[in-house]
Amino acid sequence: MKKKVLACLLSCAMTAALLAGCGSGTDTTEADSTTTEETTEETTEDTTDAAAETETADAETAEGGRTFGYTYWAASDFFSTIGDTLTEEAAKNGDEVIIVDAQQDQATQLSIIEDFITQGVDAVFLNPVDREGIEPALDMLNEAGIPIINIDTAVASLDKVDSYVASDNYGAGVQCAEKLIELIPDGGEIAILDYPANSACVDRVTGFTDTLEGTDFTVVAQQDAEGKPDPGLQKTQDILQANPDIVAVFGANDQCAQGAYAAINEAGSDAVVLGVDGSPEGKEYIAEGGAFVATAAQSPIKMAQEAMATAYAVLNGEEFETEIYVPTFIIDASNVQDYMDGWQ
Repeated sequence: MKKKVLACLLSCAMTAALLAGCGSGTDTTEADSTTTEETTEETTEDTTDAAAETETADAETAEGGRTFGYTYWAASDFFSTIGDTLTEEAAKNGDEVIIVDAQQDQATQLSIIEDFITQGVDAVFLNPVDREGIEPALDMLNEAGIPIINIDTAVASLDKVDSYVASDNYGAGVQCAEKLIELIPDGGEIAILDYPANSACVDRVTGFTDTLEGTDFTVVAQQDAEGKPDPGLQKTQDILQANPDIVAVFGANDQCAQGAYAAINEAGSDAVVLGVDGSPEGKEYIAEGGAFVATAAQSPIKMAQEAMATAYAVLNGEEFETEIYVPTFIIDASNVQDYMDGWQ
């Protein structure tokens, strides 16, 4: 049986050879061979190119490449610490943060936002100079499709930002009022240094005054100190001239409270000062044991970490919180030495 099969195969081969002499069978075979080789080469090249593209994409992902913009209302250790922490968190993913101080000027901040859009940043961390005046910038960022993480001071239109990250500012005011009641249970006349353009400061003052309702404390003066030491000094000097018997000054932040502290020392007043921030300078004054008796401490480090984590969640299409409030706590003479090393 094997011999018959072999004979048949030989016969077929001879017939094919004879036909090949009359036609182009050999050319066709070569062409088929060439086509096969070319197809194999192309397939190999395509596979190699695809692998190279994948490796490049993986490398780019591993190396990061995202750029964030961060602008804040005015220079301070608080906002510098937020910027440093944002930079550190971004660097962990190979990304970078462009940081620009708005120098307490609304027009400057609008220009900064325009520059961020031109530079094609992936997201913006925003602490507004003016909560209402920032509206045009929010519209520009929304139109450009750039996520906005609002930090510390809330913009007037929170529906135009992706997330708002801040301290529990109302709670900070409550804590300062409770501390004042503890220190001066008999009450008395008090003054407040506020900052109406800043929603965080507004919330702190509201928490403070709400808590003092029904007590023996009377607010005899409330002035806009713009959240700065110099206006805080000048406003407190004026307040003390008109109300020399005040027992306390509440500053909506540590910076204006520092100005109040200087004015009280200058006047030889027995009034005490309470602020909000837990700033390094504020803690130094508390440690001195003088008129600056307490501050409701924020954590700019924690705020920045929450803000950056939220930005990545937004960019990666993951779930995220639209409002995040970081708790504050009182720092006074009893615990100040535990927090003297920079910001908490």
